[in-house]
Amino acid sequence: MPKKLPTPRTTTLLLTPGERGALKMTLGGPPRSVYDEDGLRDSLYWAGWEIAPGEDPQGLFPSGGQLRLARSERGMLEDQASEVWGKVPFDETADAYALAAVAAIQARGGRIAEWDVHVDEDRRIYITLGEDDEGREPGEEQPLRWVVSWMDASGWFTFLEAAPDESLGSCVNDVACPVMALPEDVAAEVSHLWGGAPAGEPLPGLEEPGRNWRPPHGYVQDPPVTGDATDVVLDLERSLAAYLNHPAVTTGDQAYAARVATRR
Repeated sequence: MPKKLPTPRTTTLLLTPGERGALKMTLGGPPRSVYDEDGLRDSLYWAGWEIAPGEDPQGLFPSGGQLRLARSERGMLEDQASEVWGKVPFDETADAYALAAVAAIQARGGRIAEWDVHVDEDRRIYITLGEDDEGREPGEEQPLRWVVSWMDASGWFTFLEAAPDESLGSCVNDVACPVMALPEDVAAEVSHLWGGAPAGEPLPGLEEPGRNWRPPHGYVQDPPVTGDATDVVLDLERSLAAYLNHPAVTTGDQAYAARVATRR
């Protein structure tokens, strides 16, 4: 596979006349219609670009023309995040951390019904504790299960899953650990949900993949997330990427590959 070329620091955008006085711009995605200078600047912001100094976009409406652009601070952060991940696509960047957390919870005696990673603008991990739905008789009532969850913009929390006639869960509680807490620390903080072993006391006979794993130098447990999932935080991306080499991933690569493949 050819090496991915770096994004240039400057480029020239061609704006062409569209319908109803709009201009069409194509920049790293499908064409978009912009109707005024504010709309143009907003579209460029999300694409990681800004209008180069000395350029006057107002004179381009409605006939179109060329516009010089410069890579914005946001764009340069996105480029650095892409370098951190290499070939790993954005919708797979939380899977390894999730798998490490699953292994740590199981090693502390927690039973897991299912787990998943949802990716949109933000990345969310959902680990549902308890029994799975297989083998349950039709109409059989089952106690609501606890979910251990994570959001890239805020960190770890738990909630009680929604009842059959509800759309949302309840009893939401933050977990007292950093956004990128080590998986064994997360498991220790939530072990009260199933009466698990205290910190430092794994159940006999259960070996957690990665118990002796330590993150690489520079790993940041508390990256400066802002609460806005669209902000690029390089410390967060580097810490997440560290889990690509976690034993729960490298020794369970078949399960990991199958899990990731479901979203491809």
